[in-house]
Amino acid sequence: MNHMLEFVCFVLVYFTTKTMSTTNITQFFPQIQGNLTLVTWAHAVNNQSYLKSVLADDNVMMIEADISIGKITNSDAEIPIMTHPPAKTSDLSLEDFLKQVDESNLNANNTEKTVKGVKLDFKSIEAFIASVTYIENASKKNFPLWINADILSGPGRAVIKPVNSTQFLSIAKIHFPDIVLSLGWTTMNVSGGYTNDNVKAIIEVINLNKITNIITFPVRASLTAHSSQQMKMLLEEFRNSTLTIWSSPGDTVDIEGLRNVIFDIGVDRIFVDVPDDLKEKLHLDKPVNSRTTLTKEVQC
Repeated sequence: MNHMLEFVCFVLVYFTTKTMSTTNITQFFPQIQGNLTLVTWAHAVNNQSYLKSVLADDNVMMIEADISIGKITNSDAEIPIMTHPPAKTSDLSLEDFLKQVDESNLNANNTEKTVKGVKLDFKSIEAFIASVTYIENASKKNFPLWINADILSGPGRAVIKPVNSTQFLSIAKIHFPDIVLSLGWTTMNVSGGYTNDNVKAIIEVINLNKITNIITFPVRASLTAHSSQQMKMLLEEFRNSTLTIWSSPGDTVDIEGLRNVIFDIGVDRIFVDVPDDLKEKLHLDKPVNSRTTLTKEVQC
C-alpha cells in the first residue's frame, strides 16, 4: 500500500512539474489572473550587466533575448551568444545565460522573489541548431521557456532574412514538442497591416510540418493595429494560440486601432511586449465595451 501511495505521489509531482516546465503562463504567474497583457517583459537582454539587473528586478516576469553565432569577448570559439545582428561578439553565451536564469530562479523559489521565464529569439538556423543541447537542458527546469524565430517574410522589405521554416519546425518538433513556439514574420514599419496571404502562409507551413506545440505569434504593433480580421483568422485556426504584440522604438502606431484589436480579441489571448511609453498610451486598464470571444483557455 505504501508503495502504491509513493507511486501516486511520484506521478502527481511529475505531471505538475511537467506542466510548469512547459510554460503555462497563467499557472506560473497566477497574479495576472488570466490577463496576459499584465505579463511584464525585459527586452533584448543580451549582455551580462543587463541580465544581472533584470534577474534582480521583481517587476520583470519574462526575459526576451537574442541568439546568434559569434564569439565571447577574448575568445576565438564561435558558439551561440546573446547578441542581435549585425553584432558578432558578446560577453554572454547562451549556456551562461540559461545557467544564470536557472540559478536565480532556484534562489527565488526559496524567497519571495519573482521567478523569470525566458523567450529565446533565434536569428539564424545555424544558431538554433547549435543551441539544441542547451535548450534541452533548460527545458527540464521549472520555468517558462519559449523559442522564437521569424520563419516567413511579412510586410515590408526586412533586411534580416527569415529563419528556414522547414528546418526550424522539424527540429522543434523532434526535440521540443512541449515548448511554446513563437513563430512570426520578418517585417518593416510600413503602412497597412498583415495580409490574408501572410496569415495563410504561416498557417500552411505550420500545418504542413504537423506542429502540435502551443504557439504564440509575435506581431508588430504598427501592423497589428490594421489587421483585426487577419489576427482573428490566425487565432481561430489555432485555438490554443496567442499573440505577442511587440514594437520597435520609432514605430508609428495607431493607438486606438491597436486598443480595439486587443480588446476585441481579448486580454486572455494577447501578450503585450512593447516600450513602456506605448503601453501607457494603450490604457489597458480601461477596456472597451465590445470583444469577440474566441473561446478556450490558452496554455502559454
